[in-house]
Amino acid sequence: MIITVTLNPAVDQALEIEELLAGDTNRVLHSRIDPGGKGVNVSRTLHELGRQSLAAGLAPGSLGRFVEHSLAEQGILCDFVHTRGQTRTNISVVDETAHETTLFAYRGPEVDPKHADTLAARLRRYIKPNDWVAIAGSIPPPLSVDLYAKLIELGRELGANTVLDADADALRAGIAGRPHLVKSNHHEAERLFGRPMDGERALLAAADEMRAGGAEIAVITAGGRGAVGVSGDGAWRAQPPETVVVSAVGAGDALLAGLLMKLDDGDDLGEALRWGTAAGAAACLTPGTQLCRRPDVERLLLDVRVERISHASAASASGP
Repeated sequence: MIITVTLNPAVDQALEIEELLAGDTNRVLHSRIDPGGKGVNVSRTLHELGRQSLAAGLAPGSLGRFVEHSLAEQGILCDFVHTRGQTRTNISVVDETAHETTLFAYRGPEVDPKHADTLAARLRRYIKPNDWVAIAGSIPPPLSVDLYAKLIELGRELGANTVLDADADALRAGIAGRPHLVKSNHHEAERLFGRPMDGERALLAAADEMRAGGAEIAVITAGGRGAVGVSGDGAWRAQPPETVVVSAVGAGDALLAGLLMKLDDGDDLGEALRWGTAAGAAACLTPGTQLCRRPDVERLLLDVRVERISHASAASASGP
């Protein structure tokens, strides 16, 4: 079983316009509302790919119930702790002329720490040995950034494979909890290490440092430049096919879903990267807050290039 954990879910609204005009009236051509948040998006993508998962987390207010009910209507198993406040709304404005997406992201409500304890108790009932537990997204205030490390330790205690997808202090603290896998994009890696990720050598060095910090496997994505993955068995690079990007919203979450699906099947990191890269590229073909479509993933799989890099190459990249 794959379990996703989203502490700060969202209601994602996408507005499609012909051209974004600052300081002027913008007419909306199309609008769409979906349940969101990194872990929620991973579960949605897994469902599209034909794989069942359990979506867990916190669900503040009536919009939190909307997230939960929307997932249930799609046939996705879920168990969210209901809390006070209101689930945040993220607004994506898709400029069809420039093929650019502008995101307005809310912080989210404050959460009583007792609800995090309730969530941990529920996860203890669900997690079984060899499950994959993906802890993803931001941590709502005033919960400590150490919470991810504690959840990772809980999963490891129960024999699960833990996965971290976070940013800033939550990423740093989560890696210290020794997750089985950490997935990051190049912007998050730049913030974590304070240096540019402007080439494959820099990405591999960052992946090696994440492994040295506690992760067993590190995957770092870089948009159209592809992704790298490093484990104790070696290193891989994956290059997506060239596509016209309609919207990159949720592409990283789709990549993580494809990655987890194949790792759960027992495939190696290279094959998992192939599926993850195809899912991420397919998500870029859909507008707004829509994620990937399975036919697109299967078609793009044929054009994803995955190459194994000698472990020595990855190791040497972590040098000065």
